[in-house]
Amino acid sequence: MRSSSGPLLYLRNYLSKAFVILFALPVLGTWLVGSLVCAIIAPIAGLLRTFGFSAIGMRLTPSYSVPELLSLPYGLVVGFLLAWSFYHTRRLLRRCITFINT
Repeated sequence: MRSSSGPLLYLRNYLSKAFVILFALPVLGTWLVGSLVCAIIAPIAGLLRTFGFSAIGMRLTPSYSVPELLSLPYGLVVGFLLAWSFYHTRRLLRRCITFINT
């Protein structure tokens, strides 16, 4: 009996690379840039709000705002989480690119 796994394996590999190119790369690229920009902006916004720049709003819920005294630690924590997201998204994006190139 003859096995047809050769063409099916090629088709599966081709379709999975097409999925990565069409969907994963744009989403991961957008998330990568957005998380980097926000990781830079969040501590700056926390610092500005701590020293009285009231135009910056930091809310946990629609009805609860972070106290001004805690704006800097809140901005640092959010910035760290976004930097962590940037690092891991970058690693995943690199894996996707090496998958496409193989």
